[in-house]
Amino acid sequence: MDAFTAVGAVATRFLMRVGAAPTRAPRVPGGAAWREIHQRRAAMYAEFVEPADQIGHILETWPALSPAAREPQRKTAYEHLQTLALRQGAVLLDGDQGGVVVAAQQLRDECERLVRHLDLYAPPGPVDESVRGLSLPFLRACREHLEAEFERHFGLRRPAGSSLFARLAR
Repeated sequence: MDAFTAVGAVATRFLMRVGAAPTRAPRVPGGAAWREIHQRRAAMYAEFVEPADQIGHILETWPALSPAAREPQRKTAYEHLQTLALRQGAVLLDGDQGGVVVAAQQLRDECERLVRHLDLYAPPGPVDESVRGLSLPFLRACREHLEAEFERHFGLRRPAGSSLFARLAR
């Protein structure tokens, strides 16, 4: 099975499990359906980031953990990595939305690289703050896409602070 078939199978299985469908804006007067799709897309992006944030938390606290506590945390990190891969399928099915797909792949690759390099026998140390904000580039790409989509659809700019990801702009 080639990579595209595997990704398609995983994404289809995920969407069937959660009951989601690819988001395409129907032509409805008033834009109510479009707003609903827009909100679902924003929720999908936030859901995709959730396991990456959990991985970031594990990576951040890793140096402060005892060697005995590291093994279950590493197992949990790999589980979050699998969840991230499954949720990426939904982002891929949504299409290339202004760089969102590229940012999702970069986030997944970075999480995978960091999780694979977890060392059970690394010397203890303070909390590692260098991994904070692991998902920020993805969230910025999502915010930019959602705001551009809103502007294209309604011909308006959103008021400052009304975006789901507005706080990330700072």
